[in-house]
Amino acid sequence: MATRGSMLIKRISGAALRRKHTPLPAIRLPSLPAVPAVFVGSRRGKSTSTTKGKGKERYNFNTSIEFSNEPDPDHVNWRKVTAADLAARKEPPTRVKMLVRDFIDDSLYNPNYGYFSHHATIFTPPKDGFDIISFRDVAHFQETVAERYEREYGLEPTEGAQGGLGRQVWHTPTELFKPYYARSLISAIVQSYKLYHFPSEPLIIYEIGAGNGSFMIDSLTYLRDHHPDVFARTKYRIIEISSALAKGQRERAEKEGFGMKVQVLNKDFFQWDGVGGGDQPCFVVALEVFDNFAHDMVRYELDTLTPRQAVVGIDASGDFTLLYETINDPLISRVLSYNRLLPQSSSTLPPLPYPLLYSETLRKAYASMPFAPNLSAPDFLPTKAVLFAEKLREKLPGHRLLMADFDELPDAVGGRNGPVVQTRYGNSMIPCETFLVKQGYFDIFFPTNFEHFRDLYSIIMNSPSRITPSPSSTPDSPSSLPSKIKQDFFSHSSGVKGFRRRNIGIYTHADFLAKYGGKEILDKTTVKDGANVMTAMYKNAKMMF
Repeated sequence: MATRGSMLIKRISGAALRRKHTPLPAIRLPSLPAVPAVFVGSRRGKSTSTTKGKGKERYNFNTSIEFSNEPDPDHVNWRKVTAADLAARKEPPTRVKMLVRDFIDDSLYNPNYGYFSHHATIFTPPKDGFDIISFRDVAHFQETVAERYEREYGLEPTEGAQGGLGRQVWHTPTELFKPYYARSLISAIVQSYKLYHFPSEPLIIYEIGAGNGSFMIDSLTYLRDHHPDVFARTKYRIIEISSALAKGQRERAEKEGFGMKVQVLNKDFFQWDGVGGGDQPCFVVALEVFDNFAHDMVRYELDTLTPRQAVVGIDASGDFTLLYETINDPLISRVLSYNRLLPQSSSTLPPLPYPLLYSETLRKAYASMPFAPNLSAPDFLPTKAVLFAEKLREKLPGHRLLMADFDELPDAVGGRNGPVVQTRYGNSMIPCETFLVKQGYFDIFFPTNFEHFRDLYSIIMNSPSRITPSPSSTPDSPSSLPSKIKQDFFSHSSGVKGFRRRNIGIYTHADFLAKYGGKEILDKTTVKDGANVMTAMYKNAKMMF
């Protein structure tokens, strides 16, 4: 429940599916008598409601100038739910409200109507991979991949009520560059393992979300054939949320002769109890995982820079309403606290032009202008990524993390770190301008700010426990925690043992493969015109190790 006077509302139809366009000017509307200081923005007609005894209009940021329908006045009584609460439902809920991250998690991962339960398929290359050196150039390679895609998956629509929506097929570098991509990454792990832990400790690898199991198979095959001494000490563990994928991973491991090496844990990593983990040295691999980690959304009041958390309300007809309320979610509070411990930057400050950030007078003058917004642009916080790091800190403190994902994406929703929301219809990918779309019909994925995540990850690993604001501060207060880390903030005994001595590297996709792939692997992924397909593609991806 929002604190009285703190809730803001933006209404969007659940059926909305529009291509991106330039936002229209904002219009301010009168507050509703049912809930004091509630700000309303809907998309049809013009509202004439006013607060009893007052005719003065109130303003809010909106992307449309047309208003008519007010949100259900009973929204204050809707039940607050999480994605976990909805896991057993067969259909999307109504008359509820939830944080943005729970709405996205439910849309993607609900076992019954979630997007990944019905629409997502992983592209499968030939069994031994493509004969890359036989291609004329990179374009020839891409054409061959496209031909296989059409031949294997075509324009097959989904069945039943989903109508003409097509299956979306993921193209991962592990599959496209099989087996050389996996060999490059496992080579980096082997180098680190031999430098710090061989032969006194076993090589323990955790892969989070292993898909078809291709990285696991290619990695273990490489270790068996090229590093038998390391292979003998290897334990490979997969934590997989999907029951169907977990079953396939077990079957592939058995078929390839790795059944005794591989343990598949069919669990949500965020719900994993850590059994079998401990503080032993290990390596955690997360490939194309972070992009589907749900984010939360906050916006900042222009006059005070007070953050407000966004809540998605779903009315009886399935339409969506955005509600903005006082920060009260512990995870959002922690992420904002971590940000305040970092040096000020474009990643940690409210997403506003610098003149407005540093001048309260300018902010108030700007907010008083006709049609001006009174909230900042959306700021999508990587709350699930932070929770992932906290889980590693808690359950696998001796880990070393290898992650790969996209650092920028085209056609993203507006706001800082906004997601791409898209679905396949026929032979076309349809992008959307909002994440408030019908649950289960759309892929929602985010870019990763690697430099910002590295800083957050370092704070979490160097801290003795989760950081919480001081008792005298409030989550809203911009100054509740210091803006920079002081040298004595952490004691010498706090944090993960040895973490301070580690060098956390961030690489472009091409730089990482060039550094760890080696000449033999690079030669086998070079086409006839001299270009290397592995380093030429995925230019919007990075790796952290």
